[in-house]
Amino acid sequence: MDRSFCIAPMMAKTDKQFRFLVRQLTKKSILFTEMIHTNSILFGNQNKLLEYSEIENPIVLQLGGNDPISLSKVCLMANNLNYDEINLNLGCPSSKVKSGNFGAALMKQPDLVKDCLIAMQEASSKPISVKIRLGIDDLDINESLDRFVSEVSSTGIKVFYVHARKALLDKLSPKDNREIPPLNYSRVMKLKEDFNDLEIIVNGGIKDYYKEKDNFSTLDGIMIGREAYSYPKKLENVDSIFYKKNDKNNSLISITKNMFDYFETLDKKNEIKRGLIHMHGLYNGLKNARKIRILLSNSSFFKPAKNEIIDLINDNYKNAA
Repeated sequence: MDRSFCIAPMMAKTDKQFRFLVRQLTKKSILFTEMIHTNSILFGNQNKLLEYSEIENPIVLQLGGNDPISLSKVCLMANNLNYDEINLNLGCPSSKVKSGNFGAALMKQPDLVKDCLIAMQEASSKPISVKIRLGIDDLDINESLDRFVSEVSSTGIKVFYVHARKALLDKLSPKDNREIPPLNYSRVMKLKEDFNDLEIIVNGGIKDYYKEKDNFSTLDGIMIGREAYSYPKKLENVDSIFYKKNDKNNSLISITKNMFDYFETLDKKNEIKRGLIHMHGLYNGLKNARKIRILLSNSSFFKPAKNEIIDLINDNYKNAA
């Protein structure tokens, strides 16, 4: 799987509706599910694993958890599904995650992480990967990161998605942990230099990803999060620039029509509502963006809103001409 360009897993954002939107713009980028905790599958809604379609491939299932048996069971369940990879989240910094002793908190427990990853690999024929931070709290990002990666990779794990920041679990909120700890891309590059046999994909704070692509040429790929969510239209040249393949070249009007046709296939009103919200960023930069967002905010009105939005897009282009 070519991981040159990946869309990061984001809670309440990278659901199947957003992934459908992304696929209107790029067919080659690697998509991720939201993080799904093993307990929510084993003791809740098992159908959560089925919330994807083949249009979304290549797609990675991201799991949260700290119990090797539970992770093994979910990997076994996912083995016959059409995911291309299964990823263990070792980077989420939320207080809920910390109290549950999974996500970034596990970076202080490499032996437990190894047990989890061995169990996952034994249960699944799919590639298993991890998403990590440079470190957490008072861990040194030089010595401790190398030691952690060395121990984890000894299980056979070869793919590391690395958020180029520390996580300060005791001091910062999840939002602040995305913004306040300083980015350290050079440390990620040094990690690749020291572990050249591993695939290292850098994540965190990358905005102008076309311009910055060459800056990360020694790595195996980049992962984009909120920039992709806030400005999805920017993804339209990913296939040609990162994969040397033809871009989909869908117009904004075509994407809008495809999304509304897709909503017609959804049974649940809350799924339509989430999909409409995900579209807000699609129109950033248009003169009529605010009017379009207002139309998208009423899920009960979404069918007649389609033509109004298309008229507003056309009006924007006429004025631009």
